[in-house]
Amino acid sequence: MSRSLRWRVILWRFVLRPALLAVPFALFFYLQSGYEGPFGDYMIASLIFSFLISWTIEANRRWVVPRIERGGSTDRGAALAREVASYGLSSLLGSLMAAVVLQFTIAPGILGSPRVIVMVVVWSLIFGALFLAVIYAFVFHRRYLDRLVAEVEAKAREEQELRTAAMIQQALLPPRSYESDVCTAAGASIPCRGIGGDFFDYSDLGEGRLAFALGDVAGKGPPAAILAAMVQGIFASHIGPAISPAETMLRVNRALLRRAVEARFATLFYGCLDHGGRMITCNAGHNPGFLFRADGAMLRLAEGGLMVGAFDFATYAEEEVALTEGDTLVLYSDGVTDAESPSGEQFGEERLLECLGRSRLAPPGGILEGVLETVRAFAAGHPPADDVTVLVVRYGNGLPKASAVTTG
Repeated sequence: MSRSLRWRVILWRFVLRPALLAVPFALFFYLQSGYEGPFGDYMIASLIFSFLISWTIEANRRWVVPRIERGGSTDRGAALAREVASYGLSSLLGSLMAAVVLQFTIAPGILGSPRVIVMVVVWSLIFGALFLAVIYAFVFHRRYLDRLVAEVEAKAREEQELRTAAMIQQALLPPRSYESDVCTAAGASIPCRGIGGDFFDYSDLGEGRLAFALGDVAGKGPPAAILAAMVQGIFASHIGPAISPAETMLRVNRALLRRAVEARFATLFYGCLDHGGRMITCNAGHNPGFLFRADGAMLRLAEGGLMVGAFDFATYAEEEVALTEGDTLVLYSDGVTDAESPSGEQFGEERLLECLGRSRLAPPGGILEGVLETVRAFAAGHPPADDVTVLVVRYGNGLPKASAVTTG
């Protein structure tokens, strides 16, 4: 605190505040007396009481209150009672000191009889109680404002930290679009709470081969985001041109189990695509991938095993599909099909397939935007309950021919 500010605080506490508080007390006692005597005498007496009570209360605040035993969190009421009692005794002491001053100044004989002394004590208690009520009104108001400011600052820090975390999480994701001689791809992940537990990834394995994945970690918010980053890192460290998707999934599962977090696991869809159109996939407890053939047929890719990070006995299988130019694979997280309208109805797989059937002839980026926009329109502002992630991978750079979609 600067020197000038310190002096302003001292001036307020020891001079200005007691003088201001003396005015309503003077009016109170003047009205109680039935307008007996000049108001100036009541004002002088109130100033004496106000200053002495204020000074004794400040002395109590400075030297007594800090030494009061606070106890634990269960002792807050008792600690507050001890604090109020200390202020009550200090205000009573100030009141009696004021009465003594009046005895030797403007009101000689005020302490001349036991009855008068009792009356002075009673009025001192009343004066002290009123004074304490005003003081504590200021104290609690200041504490409330301090707590409010602290909560606002904490919330602002938390929001800033979440924004920073969201930027870091988005930076961990690959670019929204990808294009090579083998395929084109587009992906996006939209968290429901600033940061989330979904991720997608694709990685060039060399020699015209692409590895791609979409994962969904159990839970939401920061804990899920941390685990998602860990899963993404483990996954990236275990993929390779000589490692099959099933073997990769097995290694990821073992690595997560070594770093097990209670009730935390992830579903994961992983695939590899080479320049000849050979695609091998492994689905670890995730939603099935939708493979739209260029001729209009649609396949569900669900072969794999249990989610990763939950069971040490889990085994994984894989399936191989030969792609032709224009075949398109669409992966998605639960946030797409579980999205709810304002009436509580879920988006569902059927609406997703209808959306994909309308947009399957578009480039991967167009399919991606079509799904996200359709889900947003369906939700109509209803808060999302889960993260929304979509990944679209198309073999080759051509567009599929227009034909009806058939389920295979």
